[in-house]
Amino acid sequence: MVQAFLVRMDHFDRLLELELARLLDPVVDAPAPRRRRRRASTLKATAGGLTVLPSDMVLLAEPVPLAIVAPIGTPVS
Repeated sequence: MVQAFLVRMDHFDRLLELELARLLDPVVDAPAPRRRRRRASTLKATAGGLTVLPSDMVLLAEPVPLAIVAPIGTPVS
């Protein structure tokens, strides 16, 4: 047995439904926008560039400690 439920709408609910329909119906009725095809970007090589490090620039590579948290014992399933 299917029961039909009546939903009573007050003035605010009707106003809200009408405003939403007024704003959203044109959006729903409009076709989906066309997708733009992206152009394949090509990498362009520049002439020259940095070939030798300047003498006043020094690169430092220092080890960074990394904390790893691991359970002790057998895994519980």
